Amino acid sequence: MLLPMLSSLQPFRSVQEAAGGTLDAPAIESLQDWLKNVLPQSFQKQVFLLESWQWIGLVLIVFFALVVDRITRMVIQRLVKRFTKTRGAETGESTIRHFKRPLGIWAGTLFFRIWNPALGLPDQFDTVLDVASGLLLTFAGVWAVYGFVDIFCDFLEAKAKQSENKFDDMLVPLLRRTIKIVVVIGGILFLATKWTEDLWSIVAGLGLGSVAVAFAARDSVENLFGTFTVLLDKPFEIGDWITMGDLDGDVESVGFRSTRVRTFYNSVITVPNRHFISGQVDNMGARRYRRIKTTLALTYDTPPEKVEAFCEGVRELIRKHPHTRKDYFHVYLNGLGASSLDVMLYCFVEVPDWSKELAEKHRLFADILRIAKSLEVDFAFPTQSLHVVKPEDLMHGNTPANKQAGQDLGIEAATTILRETL
Repeated sequence: MLLPMLSSLQPFRSVQEAAGGTLDAPAIESLQDWLKNVLPQSFQKQVFLLESWQWIGLVLIVFFALVVDRITRMVIQRLVKRFTKTRGAETGESTIRHFKRPLGIWAGTLFFRIWNPALGLPDQFDTVLDVASGLLLTFAGVWAVYGFVDIFCDFLEAKAKQSENKFDDMLVPLLRRTIKIVVVIGGILFLATKWTEDLWSIVAGLGLGSVAVAFAARDSVENLFGTFTVLLDKPFEIGDWITMGDLDGDVESVGFRSTRVRTFYNSVITVPNRHFISGQVDNMGARRYRRIKTTLALTYDTPPEKVEAFCEGVRELIRKHPHTRKDYFHVYLNGLGASSLDVMLYCFVEVPDWSKELAEKHRLFADILRIAKSLEVDFAFPTQSLHVVKPEDLMHGNTPANKQAGQDLGIEAATTILRETL
Protein backbone atom coordinates (compact mmCIF):
# COMPACT_ATOMS: atom_id res chain seq x y z
CA MET A 1 0.00 0.00 0.00
CA LEU A 2 2.89 2.34 0.73
CA LEU A 3 4.51 1.84 -2.67
CA PRO A 4 1.51 3.11 -4.68
CA MET A 5 1.37 6.22 -2.47
CA LEU A 6 5.07 6.93 -3.01
CA SER A 7 4.72 6.41 -6.73
CA SER A 8 1.76 8.82 -6.81
CA LEU A 9 3.90 11.55 -5.18
CA GLN A 10 6.67 11.19 -7.77
CA PRO A 11 5.15 13.73 -10.21
CA PHE A 12 5.10 16.41 -7.51
CA ARG A 13 8.80 15.85 -6.88
CA SER A 14 9.49 16.34 -10.56
CA VAL A 15 7.52 19.59 -10.51
CA GLN A 16 9.28 20.82 -7.37
CA GLU A 17 12.69 20.09 -8.84
CA ALA A 18 11.76 22.06 -11.95
CA ALA A 19 10.30 25.03 -10.05
CA GLY A 20 13.75 26.55 -9.61
CA GLY A 21 13.97 27.22 -13.36
CA THR A 22 11.48 25.94 -15.95
CA LEU A 23 9.45 22.76 -15.91
CA ASP A 24 10.99 20.12 -18.09
CA ALA A 25 8.93 18.03 -20.53
CA PRO A 26 9.04 14.75 -18.58
CA ALA A 27 7.78 16.50 -15.43
CA ILE A 28 4.92 18.13 -17.34
CA GLU A 29 3.90 14.91 -19.05
CA SER A 30 4.06 12.89 -15.85
CA LEU A 31 1.96 15.48 -14.00
CA GLN A 32 -0.63 15.53 -16.79
CA ASP A 33 -0.79 11.75 -16.90
CA TRP A 34 -1.11 11.55 -13.13
CA LEU A 35 -3.97 14.08 -13.11
CA LYS A 36 -5.81 12.27 -15.86
CA ASN A 37 -5.46 9.01 -13.98
CA VAL A 38 -6.76 10.30 -10.66
CA LEU A 39 -9.47 12.69 -11.92
CA PRO A 40 -12.94 11.38 -12.77
CA GLN A 41 -13.97 11.27 -16.41
CA SER A 42 -16.46 14.10 -15.82
CA PHE A 43 -13.56 16.50 -15.24
CA GLN A 44 -11.94 15.46 -18.52
CA LYS A 45 -14.78 16.53 -20.75
CA GLN A 46 -14.06 19.44 -23.10
CA VAL A 47 -15.84 22.69 -22.22
CA PHE A 48 -15.20 25.63 -24.57
CA LEU A 49 -11.80 24.72 -26.04
CA LEU A 50 -10.41 23.25 -22.81
CA GLU A 51 -11.16 20.31 -20.57
CA SER A 52 -12.88 21.00 -17.27
CA TRP A 53 -9.83 20.16 -15.15
CA GLN A 54 -7.73 22.57 -17.25
CA TRP A 55 -10.15 25.40 -16.55
CA ILE A 56 -10.08 24.57 -12.85
CA GLY A 57 -6.26 24.39 -12.88
CA LEU A 58 -6.05 27.70 -14.72
CA VAL A 59 -8.25 29.38 -12.10
CA LEU A 60 -6.19 27.87 -9.28
CA ILE A 61 -2.91 29.02 -10.81
CA VAL A 62 -4.28 32.55 -11.25
CA PHE A 63 -5.53 32.50 -7.64
CA PHE A 64 -2.18 31.41 -6.24
CA ALA A 65 -0.42 33.94 -8.48
CA LEU A 66 -2.51 36.68 -6.85
CA VAL A 67 -1.57 35.28 -3.44
CA VAL A 68 2.11 35.40 -4.40
CA ASP A 69 1.55 38.99 -5.59
CA ARG A 70 0.11 40.10 -2.23
CA ILE A 71 2.72 38.28 -0.16
CA THR A 72 5.53 39.80 -2.23
CA ARG A 73 4.12 43.30 -1.72
CA MET A 74 3.92 42.89 2.06
CA VAL A 75 7.43 41.46 2.30
CA ILE A 76 8.93 44.17 0.08
CA GLN A 77 7.25 46.96 2.05
CA ARG A 78 8.61 45.67 5.35
CA LEU A 79 12.10 45.12 3.97
CA VAL A 80 12.30 48.58 2.38
CA LYS A 81 11.05 50.35 5.52
CA ARG A 82 13.45 48.41 7.75
CA PHE A 83 16.40 49.05 5.42
CA THR A 84 15.80 52.79 5.08
CA LYS A 85 14.96 53.34 8.74
CA THR A 86 18.11 51.63 10.01
CA ARG A 87 20.20 53.84 7.73
CA GLY A 88 18.59 57.13 8.68
CA ALA A 89 16.59 57.65 5.46
CA GLU A 90 12.80 57.72 5.40
CA THR A 91 11.03 56.61 2.20
CA GLY A 92 7.50 57.81 1.47
CA GLU A 93 4.54 55.45 1.07
CA SER A 94 4.01 56.57 -2.51
CA THR A 95 7.59 55.69 -3.46
CA ILE A 96 7.35 52.25 -1.82
CA ARG A 97 4.01 51.61 -3.52
CA HIS A 98 5.48 52.37 -6.95
CA PHE A 99 8.13 49.73 -6.28
CA LYS A 100 6.19 46.95 -4.51
CA ARG A 101 3.22 46.95 -6.92
CA PRO A 102 5.17 46.05 -10.10
CA LEU A 103 7.40 43.68 -8.14
CA GLY A 104 4.33 41.85 -6.86
CA ILE A 105 2.93 41.65 -10.40
CA TRP A 106 6.29 40.34 -11.60
CA ALA A 107 6.39 37.62 -8.93
CA GLY A 108 2.78 36.57 -9.59
CA THR A 109 3.34 36.48 -13.34
CA LEU A 110 6.51 34.42 -12.86
CA PHE A 111 4.54 31.93 -10.73
CA PHE A 112 1.89 31.70 -13.45
CA ARG A 113 4.49 31.29 -16.17
CA ILE A 114 6.23 28.44 -14.29
CA TRP A 115 3.10 26.42 -13.58
CA ASN A 116 1.07 27.16 -16.70
CA PRO A 117 2.80 24.42 -18.85
CA ALA A 118 1.66 21.80 -16.33
CA LEU A 119 -1.92 22.16 -17.61
CA GLY A 120 -1.04 20.89 -21.08
CA LEU A 121 -3.08 23.56 -22.85
CA PRO A 122 -3.55 23.50 -26.64
CA ASP A 123 -0.78 25.14 -28.66
CA GLN A 124 -2.82 28.19 -29.68
CA PHE A 125 -4.01 28.79 -26.14
CA ASP A 126 -0.56 28.20 -24.70
CA THR A 127 1.09 30.57 -27.23
CA VAL A 128 -1.29 33.42 -26.36
CA LEU A 129 -0.73 32.98 -22.62
CA ASP A 130 3.02 32.65 -23.10
CA VAL A 131 3.29 35.87 -25.12
CA ALA A 132 0.97 37.79 -22.77
CA SER A 133 2.75 36.61 -19.62
CA GLY A 134 6.16 37.32 -21.19
CA LEU A 135 5.21 40.89 -22.04
CA LEU A 136 3.66 41.41 -18.60
CA LEU A 137 6.76 39.96 -16.95
CA THR A 138 9.04 42.31 -18.90
CA PHE A 139 6.85 45.36 -18.32
CA ALA A 140 6.53 44.67 -14.59
CA GLY A 141 10.28 44.11 -14.32
CA VAL A 142 11.11 47.42 -15.98
CA TRP A 143 8.47 49.15 -13.87
CA ALA A 144 9.91 47.63 -10.68
CA VAL A 145 13.46 48.74 -11.54
CA TYR A 146 12.10 52.21 -12.38
CA GLY A 147 10.45 52.36 -8.93
CA PHE A 148 13.59 51.05 -7.22
CA VAL A 149 15.52 54.00 -8.71
CA ASP A 150 13.39 56.39 -6.62
CA ILE A 151 14.04 54.39 -3.43
CA PHE A 152 17.77 54.23 -4.13
CA CYS A 153 18.03 57.93 -5.01
CA ASP A 154 15.91 58.95 -1.99
CA PHE A 155 18.46 57.12 0.15
CA LEU A 156 21.33 58.94 -1.59
CA GLU A 157 19.51 62.26 -1.26
CA ALA A 158 19.09 61.76 2.49
CA LYS A 159 22.81 61.01 2.80
CA ALA A 160 23.66 64.05 0.66
CA LYS A 161 21.65 66.34 2.95
CA GLN A 162 23.65 65.06 5.93
CA SER A 163 26.95 66.06 4.29
CA GLU A 164 28.29 69.60 4.01
CA ASN A 165 29.21 69.16 0.34
CA LYS A 166 26.52 70.75 -1.84
CA PHE A 167 27.83 68.98 -4.95
CA ASP A 168 26.00 65.82 -3.82
CA ASP A 169 22.70 67.74 -3.71
CA MET A 170 23.20 68.69 -7.36
CA LEU A 171 24.41 65.27 -8.51
CA VAL A 172 21.68 63.07 -7.01
CA PRO A 173 18.72 64.55 -9.00
CA LEU A 174 20.77 64.30 -12.18
CA LEU A 175 21.71 60.70 -11.34
CA ARG A 176 18.02 59.91 -10.77
CA ARG A 177 17.06 61.16 -14.24
CA THR A 178 20.01 59.41 -15.90
CA ILE A 179 19.24 55.99 -14.40
CA LYS A 180 15.55 56.30 -15.23
CA ILE A 181 16.32 57.11 -18.85
CA VAL A 182 18.69 54.13 -19.06
CA VAL A 183 16.04 51.84 -17.52
CA VAL A 184 13.35 52.99 -19.96
CA ILE A 185 15.62 52.63 -23.01
CA GLY A 186 16.80 49.22 -21.82
CA GLY A 187 13.20 48.12 -21.29
CA ILE A 188 12.19 49.24 -24.78
CA LEU A 189 15.13 47.40 -26.34
CA PHE A 190 14.35 44.27 -24.35
CA LEU A 191 10.72 44.39 -25.46
CA ALA A 192 11.90 44.82 -29.04
CA THR A 193 13.88 41.58 -28.79
CA LYS A 194 10.60 39.79 -28.08
CA TRP A 195 9.22 40.87 -31.46
CA THR A 196 12.25 40.58 -33.74
CA GLU A 197 15.57 38.78 -33.69
CA ASP A 198 17.15 41.30 -36.06
CA LEU A 199 17.41 43.97 -33.36
CA TRP A 200 21.05 44.95 -33.87
CA SER A 201 20.53 45.71 -37.56
CA ILE A 202 17.71 48.05 -36.56
CA VAL A 203 19.96 49.70 -33.97
CA ALA A 204 22.70 50.10 -36.60
CA GLY A 205 20.22 51.73 -38.96
CA LEU A 206 19.17 54.09 -36.20
CA GLY A 207 22.87 54.89 -35.61
CA LEU A 208 23.27 56.01 -39.21
CA GLY A 209 20.15 58.11 -39.01
CA SER A 210 21.28 59.63 -35.74
CA VAL A 211 24.05 61.51 -37.58
CA ALA A 212 21.44 63.59 -39.36
CA VAL A 213 19.50 63.99 -36.15
CA ALA A 214 22.65 65.24 -34.37
CA PHE A 215 22.93 68.20 -36.74
CA ALA A 216 19.32 69.09 -36.08
CA ALA A 217 19.80 68.65 -32.32
CA ARG A 218 22.97 70.73 -32.07
CA ASP A 219 21.55 72.85 -29.27
CA SER A 220 20.70 69.75 -27.26
CA VAL A 221 24.27 68.46 -27.65
CA GLU A 222 25.64 71.83 -26.52
CA ASN A 223 23.31 71.76 -23.53
CA LEU A 224 24.59 68.28 -22.64
CA PHE A 225 28.20 69.52 -22.74
CA GLY A 226 27.07 72.48 -20.66
CA THR A 227 25.77 70.01 -18.07
CA PHE A 228 29.18 68.31 -17.97
CA THR A 229 30.76 71.75 -17.54
CA VAL A 230 28.57 72.48 -14.54
CA LEU A 231 29.30 69.08 -12.97
CA LEU A 232 33.06 69.06 -13.59
CA ASP A 233 34.02 72.74 -13.17
CA LYS A 234 31.39 73.35 -10.47
CA PRO A 235 30.88 77.08 -11.13
CA PHE A 236 28.00 76.94 -8.66
CA GLU A 237 26.10 74.54 -6.41
CA ILE A 238 22.47 74.07 -5.44
CA GLY A 239 21.32 77.07 -3.39
CA ASP A 240 24.05 79.45 -4.60
CA TRP A 241 23.14 83.01 -5.58
CA ILE A 242 24.45 83.59 -9.11
CA THR A 243 24.37 86.48 -11.57
CA MET A 244 24.99 86.15 -15.30
CA GLY A 245 23.98 89.07 -17.47
CA ASP A 246 20.36 89.85 -16.59
CA LEU A 247 20.06 86.60 -14.62
CA ASP A 248 20.01 87.04 -10.86
CA GLY A 249 18.76 84.42 -8.39
CA ASP A 250 19.31 81.17 -6.47
CA VAL A 251 20.06 77.86 -8.23
CA GLU A 252 17.25 75.35 -7.62
CA SER A 253 18.13 72.37 -9.81
CA VAL A 254 20.46 71.25 -12.60
CA GLY A 255 19.10 69.00 -15.36
CA PHE A 256 20.37 67.48 -18.60
CA ARG A 257 19.24 70.39 -20.74
CA SER A 258 18.78 73.35 -18.44
CA THR A 259 19.25 74.84 -15.00
CA ARG A 260 16.40 76.33 -12.98
CA VAL A 261 17.07 79.58 -11.12
CA ARG A 262 14.66 81.10 -8.60
CA THR A 263 14.74 84.90 -8.92
CA PHE A 264 14.32 87.27 -6.03
CA TYR A 265 10.81 88.16 -7.21
CA ASN A 266 10.00 84.43 -6.82
CA SER A 267 9.75 83.47 -10.48
CA VAL A 268 11.69 80.58 -12.04
CA ILE A 269 14.02 81.13 -15.01
CA THR A 270 15.08 78.12 -17.07
CA VAL A 271 18.58 78.65 -18.45
CA PRO A 272 19.96 76.32 -21.18
CA ASN A 273 23.18 74.79 -19.92
CA ARG A 274 25.10 75.76 -23.08
CA HIS A 275 25.19 79.35 -21.77
CA PHE A 276 27.46 78.24 -18.94
CA ILE A 277 30.17 77.09 -21.38
CA SER A 278 31.13 80.57 -22.61
CA GLY A 279 29.19 82.83 -20.24
CA GLN A 280 30.61 84.59 -17.19
CA VAL A 281 28.93 83.36 -14.01
CA ASP A 282 29.36 85.49 -10.91
CA ASN A 283 28.79 83.15 -7.96
CA MET A 284 27.68 85.46 -5.18
CA GLY A 285 26.97 82.47 -2.95
CA ALA A 286 30.65 81.46 -2.95
CA ARG A 287 31.73 84.66 -1.23
CA ARG A 288 33.39 84.29 2.11
CA TYR A 289 32.80 87.95 2.95
CA ARG A 290 30.08 90.32 1.78
CA ARG A 291 31.09 93.90 1.17
CA ILE A 292 29.49 97.00 2.66
CA LYS A 293 30.38 100.22 0.87
CA THR A 294 28.53 103.48 1.52
CA THR A 295 29.05 107.17 2.20
CA LEU A 296 28.24 108.74 5.55
CA ALA A 297 27.44 112.40 4.81
CA LEU A 298 28.05 114.82 7.70
CA THR A 299 27.00 118.46 7.80
CA TYR A 300 29.59 121.12 7.01
CA ASP A 301 29.30 122.67 10.45
CA THR A 302 30.80 119.52 12.01
CA PRO A 303 34.15 120.43 13.63
CA PRO A 304 37.19 118.46 12.41
CA GLU A 305 37.70 117.02 15.87
CA LYS A 306 34.19 115.55 15.84
CA VAL A 307 34.79 114.13 12.38
CA GLU A 308 37.86 112.37 13.80
CA ALA A 309 35.87 111.15 16.80
CA PHE A 310 33.03 109.92 14.59
CA CYS A 311 35.36 108.00 12.23
CA GLU A 312 37.21 106.35 15.11
CA GLY A 313 33.91 105.42 16.76
CA VAL A 314 32.74 103.68 13.55
CA ARG A 315 36.08 101.85 13.34
CA GLU A 316 35.61 100.59 16.90
CA LEU A 317 32.13 99.35 16.01
CA ILE A 318 33.65 97.31 13.19
CA ARG A 319 36.35 95.92 15.51
CA LYS A 320 33.75 94.83 18.08
CA HIS A 321 31.05 93.64 15.68
CA PRO A 322 30.76 89.81 15.84
CA HIS A 323 30.44 89.26 12.07
CA THR A 324 32.73 91.89 10.52
CA ARG A 325 36.12 91.27 8.96
CA LYS A 326 38.68 92.68 11.37
CA ASP A 327 41.82 92.72 9.20
CA TYR A 328 40.58 94.93 6.38
CA PHE A 329 38.24 97.95 6.61
CA HIS A 330 38.35 101.70 5.90
CA VAL A 331 36.53 104.61 7.54
CA TYR A 332 37.91 107.97 6.36
CA LEU A 333 36.83 111.44 5.33
CA ASN A 334 36.90 110.82 1.62
CA GLY A 335 35.38 113.88 -0.01
CA LEU A 336 34.03 117.37 0.34
CA GLY A 337 30.67 117.14 -1.34
CA ALA A 338 28.34 119.84 -2.56
CA SER A 339 26.39 119.81 0.68
CA SER A 340 28.22 117.40 3.02
CA LEU A 341 31.45 116.09 4.40
CA ASP A 342 31.62 112.60 2.86
CA VAL A 343 32.98 109.82 5.09
CA MET A 344 33.61 106.56 3.25
CA LEU A 345 32.62 103.33 5.04
CA TYR A 346 34.21 100.24 3.46
CA CYS A 347 34.06 96.93 5.33
CA PHE A 348 33.00 93.28 5.05
CA VAL A 349 30.70 90.95 6.98
CA GLU A 350 31.07 87.16 7.18
CA VAL A 351 27.57 85.69 6.85
CA PRO A 352 26.12 82.60 5.09
CA ASP A 353 23.31 84.18 3.08
CA TRP A 354 21.65 87.39 1.96
CA SER A 355 19.09 87.45 4.77
CA LYS A 356 21.82 87.34 7.41
CA GLU A 357 23.76 89.99 5.47
CA LEU A 358 20.79 92.36 5.61
CA ALA A 359 20.35 91.73 9.33
CA GLU A 360 23.99 92.44 10.16
CA LYS A 361 24.10 95.48 7.89
CA HIS A 362 21.02 96.82 9.69
CA ARG A 363 22.71 96.20 13.03
CA LEU A 364 25.88 98.05 12.02
CA PHE A 365 24.03 101.04 10.54
CA ALA A 366 21.82 101.35 13.63
CA ASP A 367 24.93 101.43 15.82
CA ILE A 368 26.43 104.15 13.58
CA LEU A 369 23.31 106.25 14.11
CA ARG A 370 23.72 105.81 17.86
CA ILE A 371 27.37 106.91 17.65
CA ALA A 372 26.36 110.03 15.73
CA LYS A 373 23.66 110.83 18.28
CA SER A 374 26.10 110.33 21.14
CA LEU A 375 28.68 112.65 19.55
CA GLU A 376 25.99 115.17 18.50
CA VAL A 377 27.00 114.78 14.84
CA ASP A 378 24.32 115.49 12.26
CA PHE A 379 23.95 113.79 8.89
CA ALA A 380 23.60 116.08 5.90
CA PHE A 381 21.15 115.95 3.04
CA PRO A 382 21.21 117.87 -0.25
CA THR A 383 20.42 121.54 0.51
CA GLN A 384 20.87 124.95 -1.07
CA SER A 385 21.28 128.17 0.95
CA LEU A 386 20.59 131.70 -0.34
CA HIS A 387 22.69 134.40 1.39
CA VAL A 388 21.94 138.12 1.00
CA VAL A 389 25.04 140.16 1.91
CA LYS A 390 26.35 143.67 1.54
CA PRO A 391 29.44 144.39 -0.59
CA GLU A 392 31.52 145.25 2.47
CA ASP A 393 30.67 141.84 3.99
CA LEU A 394 32.59 140.18 1.13
CA MET A 395 35.87 141.80 2.19
CA HIS A 396 38.32 139.60 4.17
CA GLY A 397 40.15 141.27 7.02
CA ASN A 398 43.26 139.08 6.83
CA THR A 399 43.90 139.27 3.08
CA PRO A 400 47.68 138.91 2.39
CA ALA A 401 49.38 141.87 0.74
CA ASN A 402 50.88 139.80 -2.11
CA LYS A 403 51.45 136.23 -3.37
CA GLN A 404 54.53 135.58 -1.30
CA ALA A 405 52.80 136.79 1.84
CA GLY A 406 49.89 134.45 1.10
CA GLN A 407 52.21 131.47 0.73
CA ASP A 408 53.96 132.29 3.99
CA LEU A 409 50.61 132.61 5.77
CA GLY A 410 49.46 129.18 4.46
CA ILE A 411 52.71 127.45 5.49
CA GLU A 412 52.45 128.92 8.97
CA ALA A 413 48.82 127.75 9.37
CA ALA A 414 49.64 124.22 8.16
CA THR A 415 52.66 123.99 10.46
CA THR A 416 50.51 124.98 13.45
CA ILE A 417 47.85 122.40 12.65
CA LEU A 418 50.33 119.59 12.05
CA ARG A 419 52.10 120.40 15.28
CA GLU A 420 48.77 119.82 17.08
CA THR A 421 47.66 116.71 15.21
CA LEU A 422 50.86 114.75 14.72
